[in-house]
Amino acid sequence: MTAVRFTTGGTTRAVGVGVLVLSLALTGCEGKKDKKRGKHKASSSHSRTVGGASGGRAAGTGSLSAARRAEAILPPLGTMPAALRHVSTELHSRAKAPSVCKDPGGKCKGAVANGRVGYRSGDKSEGAGYDVIVYKNARAAERAFTAWQSYAQNNKHEVTVLEGPPHGDASLMYGYESPARTNTLTMVIRQDQYIGTLDVRDTSGPVAGRADMKALSEVYAKRLLQATRDETPSATAAHVKV
Repeated sequence: MTAVRFTTGGTTRAVGVGVLVLSLALTGCEGKKDKKRGKHKASSSHSRTVGGASGGRAAGTGSLSAARRAEAILPPLGTMPAALRHVSTELHSRAKAPSVCKDPGGKCKGAVANGRVGYRSGDKSEGAGYDVIVYKNARAAERAFTAWQSYAQNNKHEVTVLEGPPHGDASLMYGYESPARTNTLTMVIRQDQYIGTLDVRDTSGPVAGRADMKALSEVYAKRLLQATRDETPSATAAHVKV
């Protein structure tokens, strides 16, 4: 066996080549093991994210996906007034922009999720339809709300802007010129990265419709605000008479 000579501290030693190769091989394997072990340890230290947020409080909405947040904002049946306890549109949400974006055209830009639910009275004379859109940020929601304002103000042959109760960061209320929708009012509420719309129909007349809108939109605005604060929306209209 060929020997290789090393000099350390003035002393010369001979080491067999076979021993040297084996020693280097063992050292290299151990180094790879340590490297893999370190990599595994580092990867396990990363926090798991849900819906784009790290960790999150189980009771809040910040850790939920955008679609789940939209669904949480929409009022469930038990939070509706006794007169509106019939479901007209099943509660649902999805992680995408609304499929219909023509009125107004800019409402889908920057949207990442949406949801909808509707309720009516037993005789179908009254109804409330809720819709919410989640945007990627507050700026996108603000641009969409501006598009809503422009639509309402510049389409006088279709809608009429009305004075309504102020809600959220901004709000807008309007009625319809079409005979088929003369008893319907729409409220649009912007709250941070959310825009919620509420359609209220009451065949009793404009006065009754406005009273219903005032009560129901106030509760809806509170649910939007609660979501903005990373709280589980809990505001209820169960006590409201419509």
